[in-house]
Amino acid sequence: MELAFKLAQINLYKTAENPSVGCVVTDFNNKILSTGFTSESGRPHAEKNALLRVPINERKRIFITLEPCSHYGKTPPCVKNIKEKKVNEVYFSYYDKNPIVYKKGFNFLKKNKIRTSIEKTNFKDFYDKYNFALQHQTPYVSAKLAITKNLNTSVPDKKYFTNIKSLKFSHLLRYFNDSILIGKNTFLKDFPKLNCRIEGLNNFSPKIFVINKNLDFYLKHLSLYSKKIYIIHSCENFTKVKKLKKYFNLIKLKSRNKIICPNDILKCIFKLGLKRLLIEGGVKTLEIFQKQNLVNKFYFIKSQKNIKKSHQSAKFLINSAFNKNLNKYRVDINLDDNELFIN
Repeated sequence: MELAFKLAQINLYKTAENPSVGCVVTDFNNKILSTGFTSESGRPHAEKNALLRVPINERKRIFITLEPCSHYGKTPPCVKNIKEKKVNEVYFSYYDKNPIVYKKGFNFLKKNKIRTSIEKTNFKDFYDKYNFALQHQTPYVSAKLAITKNLNTSVPDKKYFTNIKSLKFSHLLRYFNDSILIGKNTFLKDFPKLNCRIEGLNNFSPKIFVINKNLDFYLKHLSLYSKKIYIIHSCENFTKVKKLKKYFNLIKLKSRNKIICPNDILKCIFKLGLKRLLIEGGVKTLEIFQKQNLVNKFYFIKSQKNIKKSHQSAKFLINSAFNKNLNKYRVDINLDDNELFIN
């Protein structure tokens, strides 16, 4: 089972809306006959890949990190493949919390007299984000913010005030998440690309969401961004909406007290099949989500640069997220002069 989880790590964050799963096939002497893991883009599944090359008539057992699926989707159910390949025993570590799968795969195997049991594992948090998203019907939310030494979030006339190692860490966070969200001010001021620019991982950039309540744009935005970007708004101006539909995917949500409800935003993102959201920018945007306890994990990157005055202080956000004691959460990762804090 440990090997199955090591296999599942190979395509972790590369399997689209499907969880990354590992599978090991052995004979009854525990000799490994075959292995497999979920393919990039999520299909074929791990079981299908592992059972392709195994003789049907040989007695065998399989070890899977997650309960095999039992429903017809874009591919036939894995439990049917397991039955057709005449697998004698099935061990898996976690029930799949997806309602269309949960315990149904287990029950199918039992019904077809295939010995099936739950195998304990040391990989106890492997599917935590996936399970959280399914349980709450919202993505698991991470938030990243760069701050100066005196807890401000901007330096006059500088787009970046952290170093290259910190920037690469930010790109790694983008790879870890299937969606990314920023507020209007960050979008209008910085023209951020929001993609993953680490060699070899460029194709796994997150889907981009921007909160822009009144659909305010500069002409440069219309040429710089593709229609793949999602703009979340509450604009009632039909002419403006009609024009901008040519450039962006527009998602209209109701605003209350001049704010689009952050929980509505999360539910909308989840409905698009996305389960891991990174909020990357805009201290005001982060504060709105934090005030409603919607952020699961914070990443603060503190530069050694200091500035005297700024209207964009992160002090309130840090006090709220880190119980007024940021230094307690310092993580020893080599970012040169910059420091990383994770709660």
